[in-house]
Parts: sequence; structure tokens; C-alpha cells
Amino acid sequence: MNVLITGGAGFIGFHLARFHAERGDTVHLVDNFFKQDGHSDPEFEALRQRAGVHAHRIDLTKPITGLDVTGTLDIVYHLAAVNGTRLFYEIPYEVCRINLLATINLLDWLEGKSVGRILYTSTSEVYAGCEALGLLPIPTPETVPVVFEQPTPTRFSYGTSKFVGEFLCRQFGATRKMPVTVIRYHNIYGPRMGSKHVIPEFIMRALGGERPFGIFGGGETRAFCHVSDAVAATYSVAVTPACDQEIVHIGTMEEISIETLAATILRMMQSDAPIEEKGRRSGSVSRRCPDTAKLQRLTGFTPKVSLADGLKETIDWYRNHGAPLKT
Repeated sequence: MNVLITGGAGFIGFHLARFHAERGDTVHLVDNFFKQDGHSDPEFEALRQRAGVHAHRIDLTKPITGLDVTGTLDIVYHLAAVNGTRLFYEIPYEVCRINLLATINLLDWLEGKSVGRILYTSTSEVYAGCEALGLLPIPTPETVPVVFEQPTPTRFSYGTSKFVGEFLCRQFGATRKMPVTVIRYHNIYGPRMGSKHVIPEFIMRALGGERPFGIFGGGETRAFCHVSDAVAATYSVAVTPACDQEIVHIGTMEEISIETLAATILRMMQSDAPIEEKGRRSGSVSRRCPDTAKLQRLTGFTPKVSLADGLKETIDWYRNHGAPLKT
């Protein structure tokens, strides 16, 4: 199999690339390698050295040149995007601009090429507006209307860019007779995911001995999915013909509150630090849990990694690797 992964040096992209490399596939990684520049990343360097893995330094905000890939691309995974909740508020224009340009330039490059399937990775953030209006059912099916109240909340910089990317990819596939599937990730976690997401942030702060242990929105709930399950589900969707032109949730339905998550991590790390609630962050959603029935119906996939096992592996990884790459 011949696959191309944009954002192949990122969190999910790296694990997806390693999955394909271990299958013996030819893997083309497209990334600007911003996170790797000036940082030691032995796991990624080991991946780059594997037979059949080709790393391409490409700035997707510009028309793609110098990316020479021959033959049919069985799967094109488009993961490249600016992510990180803090950035949605701090540089909303750049978040939206970069994500849209990356998608448009990739689709322009794919024009006329032989492609078995484009798999566009979107996000549960597209439901943030619906939740704010009290219209979001839990668990959330893919058929829920996507709502953006007005073009003013900066948090929507990411969600709107991903939603427009969904539209672009689906229409590109429909008009070019090229199979396309959209997946919406819900709170994927695991080793090597940086430090700006809730699980690694809690782990790093616990490693630092923080007392009391401050949390925001302790009553909010999320459903976390281990990256190995996310990768296996992503591949299952990509190779299932029935998924063409579909939108499919990838995640789990094992909902947990942020307070319980913090208490669980502290207990697993043998910390007796008291938890201190600091209120809710502006714009944060109160609940997030996908309905994954469609994923199971179309592909037969069910998650394998329990939250307890996944947290243990993730904690062990951060203990052994210290401060992660910048995100």
C-alpha cells in the first residue's frame, strides 16, 4: 500500500505513520517539521529511518512543489492543521488561514492524480456552537446540525476552518470522482501528544509536584480515546468502501468528568495533592461524547484500550521522556 500523510510528524500523524510502516507500506510524510526543529525527537528519527518511509519538508500554505510521488496513492490522510485551544484565541486569523490554505493546496496538488481514498480529519470542535445554544444531544451523532452563532467568537477559528475543509474535500471528491471520507476525532490522547492538552498537562503538572492541584471546569465531561484505537479506527474507515462520502466519528463513549480524570491521574501517580476547582474557562463546552454506532456499523470497529490502561501507558511515557515537543 502507498499512503501519504500530511502532518505526519504530529501526534496522530506520527502514530498513523508508524502503524503503516509496521505493515510494510510505503509511507510519505508531509510536514513543515516546525515542532522538530531544534528539538531532539528520537522516536520520529527512528521512524524516518525505516524502510519505505519518506519524509518531505513541505509548507502547505504555499502551492506544493517538489513532492514527487509516483503511482497510485491508496490513501491520502490529511491531518495537517494548526491545533491547540490557546491558539484559537491568540491567533485566530492564522489558525483559520493556515488550515484552509493547507487543504486547498493539497487538493490542488491531487488534481489529476490516481488516489484510492482521501481521508480528511476533522474535529468535535465543529459542535461547539450547537452546544452553546443547548442543542447538542449526548452522545452526539454525526447527523447533528453544525451551528456557528456568528463569525465573532475567536474559538470558532479552528472549528470553522475544519468544517469548511470537510466541505471542500467532499465536493472535490464528488466532482473529481475520487472517494472521500470525513472523520471527526473526539479527544484523542496518548504518548507523544505534546503538553497543551488536558491529559498530558495534568501528567506534567503532577510530575512537577503541584499542590494544590488546580483544575478548570471539574464538572465538565469528556470521552477520551487512546491513540492506538484512533489509528486502528482511522485505518478501518479508510479501507471500507461503504465509508465513501460519509462523516464518521472516531472516539469512545466512556464519559468521565474532568475532576474524576484529575483524581484518577493523581492516584495513578501516587500523589495526594488536593484538587482545587478554579471555575470554567470561557467558551469551554460542558459535555463532549460521540455516538460511535456508525463507526461500528460501517467497519465493525470497537475500541480495545480502556481509559485505565491508556492512562497508565501515557503516564509511563511522560515519566520516561520528560518535557515533550512544543505544540
